[in-house]
Amino acid sequence: MRLITHNMLSCNIKGVTNGFPLKIEAEKVIEKEVDFNPNFLRHMFAKIEWKALVEAARSLGYAELPEDSPDAATMIESADETFFKKLHHALLELHLEEGALVCPETGRKFPVSKGIPNMLLHEDEV
Repeated sequence: MRLITHNMLSCNIKGVTNGFPLKIEAEKVIEKEVDFNPNFLRHMFAKIEWKALVEAARSLGYAELPEDSPDAATMIESADETFFKKLHHALLELHLEEGALVCPETGRKFPVSKGIPNMLLHEDEV
């Protein structure tokens, strides 16, 4: 599972009000090379929850992203290739292959197997 996917997932258990961001418990992380596309990153930048991305990247052992989010308006026009390459690596090349996503409110663990998160709820959670 890529961090771009993680950044869009939340816990949907009935009654949960604080289900984002899901914490990551990584057992196996792999890197898969993806073609660099700065235009895609510029368009996605405004949709990304920055603090959640930084926390997720650090839980996978990647600490190259700055703590504070750069200004979205500036990033759309930016030519800072170094920043975009770091963002590209975090969003698209780091993969949680095995582990779990944990609801921040309930502690419920959603397993990740072969890179696929199982977000199905139990009957009593719907």
